[in-house]
Amino acid sequence: MTEKANTCSSKEIAAFQGLFALARDGRHYSSIKVQDIASAAGVGKGTLYEYFSSKEEIISRAVFYALEQLLGRLEQSMQEMTTLRCILEHFFDGLNDERVLPFAALSELIASVPLEQRKFLEEHSPSDKERTYRRLQQAEQQLLSAGRRTGEIDPALTDRFCEYVILSALFGQTASCRISRAKASDPAQRRMAVEMICRALRPRDNRG
Repeated sequence: MTEKANTCSSKEIAAFQGLFALARDGRHYSSIKVQDIASAAGVGKGTLYEYFSSKEEIISRAVFYALEQLLGRLEQSMQEMTTLRCILEHFFDGLNDERVLPFAALSELIASVPLEQRKFLEEHSPSDKERTYRRLQQAEQQLLSAGRRTGEIDPALTDRFCEYVILSALFGQTASCRISRAKASDPAQRRMAVEMICRALRPRDNRG
């Protein structure tokens, strides 16, 4: 059974959504203050401090909240779709809906965090990190099992290689959007990411 995320309060989710709004606007780590997040979230600064100790904790927990939303989307895709390609298409369609989760913008925000601060961010949410990692492993195994069951993954490929291909496509799409300034919601971005995964994993006999 897939492990579910802890339930966040409405105020915590508002804070995360406020941070996402700032990310959509192109704001970087150094330019964001707790007051900015509070204003974007529609709550008072004091209210945020009832739930978070600092800007860094908000960002850290928002990242794991975003990952949990992505995993939820992937799990939904696996329940509703029967082939690896369909699962990936459904997942990337949801991933690219920036109104729900600005994955590309959030990735760019995190990339703006100075290297010396990134470890500090990770230390804020050790339990979130451990839970999300376990859930990711479970979802990954289900996804690869689905692809192997339908014959879309070459039996000779290891799970580790398949994971590398999928993550490369996921984060490569984000990097491509940042470099080319294309919108993450561009359907062409999704098609290329899905096609890259399917071509890299398909059985050798089906490769042209």
